[in-house]
Amino acid sequence: MSECKEIIWNIVNSLLSGALVLVGAFSSGGIDRNAIIAAFIVAAGVAITRFKEYWDGEKGEYTVQLFKFL
Repeated sequence: MSECKEIIWNIVNSLLSGALVLVGAFSSGGIDRNAIIAAFIVAAGVAITRFKEYWDGEKGEYTVQLFKFL
């Protein structure tokens, strides 16, 4: 169960990173429909990138290692 909590924690962490980008996009003062759409796209990209960085680091732990006899 500990691995599941670690994965969930990293998903939440990556979503928070994306949310910070979203909030930062609104700090410029120009909020319209196009700015909101662009901010959501960038926030999603940041969240996915942050989780991918975590998952690449843990890839060896979660993949099946075939032909490892030693």
